[in-house]
Amino acid sequence: MVGASHLSVNRYPDTDPGYVSDGAMGKSSGSGGLTSIKRSSSYVKLSVMYDRTLNQILTVLRRIKCLTYVTLLVTLVILLLYLTQDLTAVSITASQTIIPVVYQRDGHGAHNNPSFHAQFCQKPRNIIFTKTHKTGSSTISNILLRYGEVNNLSQLLYSYRTSTEYKKLLARRLITNRQIGNIFAQHATYDMDFLREHVYGSPPPRIFTIIRNPVSQFVSGFSFFEKPKLYPAPTLQSSIQLFLDSHSTYLKDTWFCRNCDRLVNANSLDLGFRFDRYMASDDKNGFVEDFLAEKTGEYELVLITEYFDLSLVLLKRRMCLTYNDIVYLRSLERIRKETVDDSGILARITEIQKIDMKLYEHFNRTFWEEIEKEDGIFEDLRIFQQINSKVQEYCVQGKKIGYMNTYENRLTDAGKENYHCLAMNTRCLPFSTFLQARDDEKVSDETRAGLLEEGLDNPDSLNFRQILTLNRHTDIVKLATGHV
Repeated sequence: MVGASHLSVNRYPDTDPGYVSDGAMGKSSGSGGLTSIKRSSSYVKLSVMYDRTLNQILTVLRRIKCLTYVTLLVTLVILLLYLTQDLTAVSITASQTIIPVVYQRDGHGAHNNPSFHAQFCQKPRNIIFTKTHKTGSSTISNILLRYGEVNNLSQLLYSYRTSTEYKKLLARRLITNRQIGNIFAQHATYDMDFLREHVYGSPPPRIFTIIRNPVSQFVSGFSFFEKPKLYPAPTLQSSIQLFLDSHSTYLKDTWFCRNCDRLVNANSLDLGFRFDRYMASDDKNGFVEDFLAEKTGEYELVLITEYFDLSLVLLKRRMCLTYNDIVYLRSLERIRKETVDDSGILARITEIQKIDMKLYEHFNRTFWEEIEKEDGIFEDLRIFQQINSKVQEYCVQGKKIGYMNTYENRLTDAGKENYHCLAMNTRCLPFSTFLQARDDEKVSDETRAGLLEEGLDNPDSLNFRQILTLNRHTDIVKLATGHV
């Protein structure tokens, strides 16, 4: 480096008087001296070229070093801003579409510690919801039907006769011009392979379901599906006693269960449990454990009916939804509510529901494990319940007798003109039927014209004309809370 410093001073030796003086130091003034001077001149020229090249290299290196420092400084500033950013301080608004979401799924559908995976996520485009019986799943299906309409996402629609029919998923039963869609949220015989084939896979679909305490689910289903007609008795409790007396061998000697459809171990059946294989297995406990492990890996979330509002708030957080997306109207409450309080009968229900009991105990535990990862979720729940109460007040003015001996909502004048109020108050079967009539190419113009005249005498739920014309993009939360 010393030589380099010296050369850097004598950049232009041909014009430097000091150099001429040094060149005259030859002892002879003859040709030998001239040759020496020429050689010296050539050496100096080479040295000068070396000097220039080296300085150019040093200049480039200095610039690179400077750029590196700048890059490092910018990176440090960004990292500092990121680390000091308070992600939990983002205000919760009803209309936000992108919110800080802090989760990444691991291989079993669970979520890692949010603080290590903070990132912005977007609303899902593709969703598979496994609808279960007497769990509140119809409310979630309604949420997903509205979500698809508001966000211009297609429903994978499937033709069936009744809302409670078990339906084998077949491609020929999908609507004519839509063999693949964004959202599936209907009752169907479990077939996840079929749904993965017919729901868009990019981005990968978000898959979730909901289950309920098997004892309360049994009692609710027994009444709703009118089983007392098959087991007549003075009270619901007595009718259930007759049912249990006729099923003493179920899951002991046989898996056959008379009149058990949508009633006994219905959660497990809806999620694909094979009772025939269970009974044939030599390791029944192992069979159930394998089933639970399979479902844990398959479902990103398993919601719990007993904590319905909290489940919706968890769903909102995990899927970047808004309050507008998850508000709902309470409806289809039983007109006549009977209770079962005999401890012996409750114990027998628990026994006959033993597969569902294991399923429920497992996913109730994982549900609360997910809740514990959610900072501020109970404050979020409080806000949601206040908002949902306001939406109920805005849309609903009273009750009337409706479907399957349940109460239905009578809408306010404002509610009768609002798409969201009407849609929230429309059962899934007619809602899906209207969407199919609108979207299926094989539906004739004559059929559509007839639908346009139907339902006009019921101002409390959507009709086909409103499906075609009403504005879906009003902010129901702002309207209901007065923040327009």
